[in-house]
Amino acid sequence: MEDNEHLREEMLDFLARPGWTVHGVDCGEELNAYLSKNTPDVVLLDVNLPYEDGYSITARLRTTHPDIGIVLITARVRPIDRATGYQAGADVYLTKPTNTEELIAVIENLGKRLKRLEMQYFILDRLAGKLRTPEGRSCALTHSELRLIELLALSAGREVDVDQMLTGLSVKDERTATKESLAALISRLRSKCKTELEVENLISASRGLGYRLTVPIQLN
Repeated sequence: MEDNEHLREEMLDFLARPGWTVHGVDCGEELNAYLSKNTPDVVLLDVNLPYEDGYSITARLRTTHPDIGIVLITARVRPIDRATGYQAGADVYLTKPTNTEELIAVIENLGKRLKRLEMQYFILDRLAGKLRTPEGRSCALTHSELRLIELLALSAGREVDVDQMLTGLSVKDERTATKESLAALISRLRSKCKTELEVENLISASRGLGYRLTVPIQLN
């Protein structure tokens, strides 16, 4: 992820090699849109990004996609910056200008080393339209329920306000969601997960802030 278009295109050209599929985005919102349909093996992040910096995005990715390799590439060279990157969950912190051979070695090693950690997380199977627990229980989801969980999972660790949820549900469903329909959807989903998955309260509400998941969910 790089907000400078010229640098981003250069990086994509450099990484385009047999066996690798590369994709570039310029901000966290575009990354979320990409992650709603794809699960990459390794993500390269600049730290200085518009709206949401690389540290914050790293922390979210480490929760929603624990098996993704995360490489921070930045001009910030202070020890405190490195520490912040690793504390956020980065696997590797590289400074600019980046040695190309080192970058390729890092990506290759992450691809070999990282293993999926599905058994520690609830799994949102978007293709099958199901939510699965680490113990193997599962429940079928409606299209709206799946989209709601997806929106919250992409913002793991943070509350999602009502307006964001309404916008996300309306765009995906091509119809206008309302506060009343959202409340009803959340209530039905909580009840379903309590009955079928033995999850007491899948989605919690924080007054004035919005909603968040109470369990770690990995997108699949």
